[in-house]
Formats: sequence, structure tokens, C-alpha cells
Amino acid sequence: MSIDLHVHSINSDGTETIEAILESANELQLEAICISDHEYLTKVPKRSDIEIIHGAEISVSWKLLENDNKFGGTHLLVYFLEEDSPLNNKLHELRLNKIQRNYSILDNLKEFGITIEKKDLDDLETKVPGRPHIAELMVKKEYVTNLSEAFAKYLGNGKIDDIDNHQLSIDEIVKLAKNSKSLVFLAHPHTLMSNQQYSKSDNWINNKFHDYIQSLKDIGIDGVEVYYPGYTHNTINTLLSICENQKLLVSGGSDFHGHRKPNNLLGIGYENSPIKVPYELLSKMKDFHGKL
Repeated sequence: MSIDLHVHSINSDGTETIEAILESANELQLEAICISDHEYLTKVPKRSDIEIIHGAEISVSWKLLENDNKFGGTHLLVYFLEEDSPLNNKLHELRLNKIQRNYSILDNLKEFGITIEKKDLDDLETKVPGRPHIAELMVKKEYVTNLSEAFAKYLGNGKIDDIDNHQLSIDEIVKLAKNSKSLVFLAHPHTLMSNQQYSKSDNWINNKFHDYIQSLKDIGIDGVEVYYPGYTHNTINTLLSICENQKLLVSGGSDFHGHRKPNNLLGIGYENSPIKVPYELLSKMKDFHGKL
């Protein structure tokens, strides 16, 4: 038995309903789950068969990284997020900014001969439309063959203007999280080291990566998502060592998106290299949170 603290639903860029996700989690005998939608706190009712952790994933602007690597990106997982909190109130504003950001992307895509109407986005069944939805529309209209091509050519960081103009600074988000008594974790740390092909560079846990983690610790993050689909045992052990040295907490999850990532399964990740996130990590998170 294990946990999954990184899951996306139809409320953001996932394709499954809350009910379907919880039913699958029950079948998998997961002990705990966090539906961490992008810039949106999904309300999940308490259940007797699985522990529910409330949270969200938030993309942030981090000037240090952006100056070093325009293809990199910083995403934070916020846990124990309450509906009536300073951070959740700010997320409403952030979602409105994101809608305008999406429209800017559509305008920029026209320069490449790609026409997607605002209504195409507005009509989608989601609380938070974003780049994956734009990519899916590009596939539907046959501008690209798949989502990966859309990101590699047009939608990845550093590809076109106005990709991230809606984001708030990492300092502001971390401060709001602290004021909300929430925990902040670095999500899928390899994205700090993304390259022009919108993939992680070889040997991405290098001296620069160590410097980034130190800087993030200084900013105030509480932990790092160590257990993640595709990470080798060696990568996980190296990240565990970094967290131990930096006195950072550890989390993990599948980053499940439903059919938008068809080979990435809830609670498992990739079948040929399944993750198993131990419950003891959540126990340590709850102990730490209880002292805030």
C-alpha cells in the first residue's frame, strides 16, 4: 500500500472526474491521495476508505532560474491548503490572469499560422484551462501530431512570448503559503533543468541543481517531490540524500492526468518502473504541519 500526493482532475488539465479518481484509488488500495489541480483547490469530501489531503500545484516565476535557463520551469505543490486562506484567495486572481495569458498565447500562435479561437478554450469543461488544453486543440485541428510536438515546437518554456506572464513570484507564493499554514514542495524537480527539447538534460542532478535546491531552501520551501514517474532508483536515492542534507521533507506522486498522459497511471506511474510512495512520508509531513 502507498500514497499518491500529485494527481490532476478535470478541474485543471486532467481528464478524470473526482469520483472516478477516488474509485480508482480505492481499487488500488491507496492509503492517501492529494488532488493537486493547477492553481485550483479542488474540494474533495472526506472518505472512510482513503485519507484526503487538500492541495494545489502552482507555477511560479523564479527570476534566478529564468535568467539561467529560459527553458526551465518552477512548479510548487502546496499541501494542507484550506479554502478560507490567503493563498487560496490569491489563486482566484491567478486563474483570471491565466485566462488572459491563454489568450495572449493564442494571439502569438497566429504568427505561426495556427488559429485557435478563444471560444474553443472557453467552452472546455475545466476550471483552469492551460497550455495542455491549447496543445490538445492544436492536435484536434491537425497543426501538430501530438501534445509533445506542441510543447516542443510552440508551448514549452522559452518557445514563444507570454507563456508565463500570469505567474506570481515564488517569494510571494511561499509567503502566502506560510501565512496559510500550508507546506510548500518543489514539484518534479527535473523541470528546473529542462532543455530546448522540453526534456530534462542528461545528468541533471549537477552542481547547478544543488545550488538551486539551496536557494529554494533559503526562500522557504519545506520539501521536494522525490518519488516521481521515470526517476531511476539512483535518481531517487540522490534526491533523498539531498533532502536529508538540507533537512527538507520528501513527497511523491504519479502526476496523473488521465488520458492526457496515457502511460502514466494513478498511484503507479509507469508500469515498467512503478513508484511506491511510502505513507511514512505523509506522517512526517503531518507532524511538521501540526507544529505550524
